[in-house]
Formats: sequence, structure tokens, C-alpha cells
Amino acid sequence: MILTFLDMILYPGGYSFIDNYFSELGLTVINGQPAFLNYVLFSLACTSAAICSIPFWIAIRIEFTDSLTLKSIGLLGTALGIIAAPFLSALSLFAADIYPFQHGWATVLFFIFYSIAIVVYSVGMLTNPDYKSILSLIGFVVAAICIVYIFLLGTTLMQKVAVYSLVLWSGFQGYYLMKYTN
Repeated sequence: MILTFLDMILYPGGYSFIDNYFSELGLTVINGQPAFLNYVLFSLACTSAAICSIPFWIAIRIEFTDSLTLKSIGLLGTALGIIAAPFLSALSLFAADIYPFQHGWATVLFFIFYSIAIVVYSVGMLTNPDYKSILSLIGFVVAAICIVYIFLLGTTLMQKVAVYSLVLWSGFQGYYLMKYTN
């Protein structure tokens, strides 16, 4: 998040949180000016987040081992979350102004795989007595927000809601894991 905020500050002509998509932070040319630094910062931010998500998905699986059903849910949810990671990196590496097709598909696939992983784990949370059902409900809401963004309402504001929902969901789950396992 720090890298994206820095990228917003350095955005040629000024980044508008309301009018610009996050992907615009990773363009190679912005307002007619070369923007290699912006592209690098955005790529570093997304690739770092993708790499850091892998241990998260592996760690969350630990909470889903009490039965064969929970083990299956944990394995499927973790696999989907890990599959999403390269697409997060790819959407930044394929700058939208040079590779719009690849950028667009990487974005769609990231949101789909990450959202389905959240849904799978939310189902698991309903059957896992160690989890509060509110955490499951929150997961379903976050996944729904992401799906609405990708398929129905692809506005800049909805993108911000979707991205920050993913960040908050992952953060809360990570906090819960640290608190629960310590």
C-alpha cells in the first residue's frame, strides 16, 4: 500500500483517487510524459503483494484440518488463492497502455480466483467451530463486491472498494490467525 501511495504522489499531473483506476499507476506514459518510475512502483507493489499472499494462503489452511471436509476446503481455497497470485503480478507487469488485452485478462482472473478462494474459505468458516460466523459473512460480502466490480460495475470507485475490501479481509484473517495460533 505504501508503494501505491508513493506512486499516487509521483503521478504526472496528479492522481485522482476518484477518477483514476489503480492500473493507471502502472502506465508507461501518463499525460504524455514517460512514467517508468510509476510503472516500476506499481509493478513492485503488485508483485510484492502477490508474493506475500502465498504464505498467507498456506497459513490459513492450517485452521482447516479437523476433518476431511475441512482439509478439502483448505486445500481448494489455498490452491485458488495461490493461483490468483501470479495474475496480480501479471496485471502490473502488463502495463495497460502497452498490453491492454493481457492486463485486462490478468485483472479479471486475479479477482475471480481470489474471490472464489474467499468463498471457499467462507464456506469452511461456517463448518469450522473455531471461526465466528461473522467472518464467513464478511468473506461472502467481500467476494460479492469483487464479482460485482468485475462483471457489473467496473467504475473507479467500485474498484477502490473491491481492492480495499480484499486488503482488509486478508488483513483481518491474518490477524485472526496470529491471534488464534499464538
